[in-house]
Amino acid sequence: MKFHEASEYQESNNRLFEVYRAKIISLLPTARIEHIGSSSVPGAISKGDLDIFVGVDEYIE
Repeated sequence: MKFHEASEYQESNNRLFEVYRAKIISLLPTARIEHIGSSSVPGAISKGDLDIFVGVDEYIE
């Protein structure tokens, strides 16, 4: 497994998160969307993955 310095991945992951966030919001306008995991921590060493949390309210009929 290879780990990356923040300078190698964080800027692109932050941009990618914003792209996915906009797409998810268009489909789930009330969802809570957060950039999580090590790539969301400034300066963190990481595998370079982009982790996104999508929280939605429970659906009850």
